[in-house]
Amino acid sequence: MSTTPKGMSILEMYRWYRSNKLIVNRRYQRKLVWTKAEKAGLIQSLLLNYPIPLILLGGFKTNEEEETYEIIDGMQRLNAIFGFIENEFSVDDKFFDITKHPLAHELSKKGVFEPADSAKSVFLRQALVLTS
Repeated sequence: MSTTPKGMSILEMYRWYRSNKLIVNRRYQRKLVWTKAEKAGLIQSLLLNYPIPLILLGGFKTNEEEETYEIIDGMQRLNAIFGFIENEFSVDDKFFDITKHPLAHELSKKGVFEPADSAKSVFLRQALVLTS
């Protein structure tokens, strides 16, 4: 486990999520408790380019020797980000149109939204700080 923080784009983290590389350990992770307003607040922070707290992951190899990551801290934040991408809630009455981003669309096969295309691209490229 490296303790050096590194950046990873939201799109790359979403790829891990859709590929089942992120694991939630229910023995110590609390349930999802954020309200839609709290989730929207996090997304607003990202859209405004404000920093958000570090996401802590524990990496390990599966039986197939594939790298997988257990979410140690950041589950509520990741749930908000992925929920926004998958249109579970809106921000300012707008939804994320994942169809405008082929890679993200291919990963989720969902979406409809209308902020400016450049804003969507910037959101997906936004770096999350993580330690794994």
